[in-house]
Amino acid sequence: MGHGLVLPEQPGVIERWTVNAEWLDKNARGYTAARNLCIVTGFGPSMRPMFNPGDPLLVDRGVTSVQADGIYFFRIGAEGFIKQLQKIPTANGVIYRAKSANPDYDPFDITRDMDFEVLGKVIRVWCGTDF
Repeated sequence: MGHGLVLPEQPGVIERWTVNAEWLDKNARGYTAARNLCIVTGFGPSMRPMFNPGDPLLVDRGVTSVQADGIYFFRIGAEGFIKQLQKIPTANGVIYRAKSANPDYDPFDITRDMDFEVLGKVIRVWCGTDF
């Protein structure tokens, strides 16, 4: 799937996560196929309070373009991101505005001249909280 990503700030690797078809039917809506689902862990505080660094995110790798606004796993060059992408029509085509949930992070635009690739769409998150 495109260029590989090295994510040095990644807080950890989930080596196995298994759910059955019934769980998927009840809890994961609108995915392309079960074989396209994977778990990615979020990193960095930019998406707080939506989710925390290290929270498992269910990503549909069958989604490789932005069809509708949503939370996407994507890369620009060799850097990986998980952000809300908003599709914005312009006179020169479409750009995408990448937004963080954390207001301390400014949105940025992804233009046609950037090395941009959608790696998947986030369809579910498990938010962890320390007590």
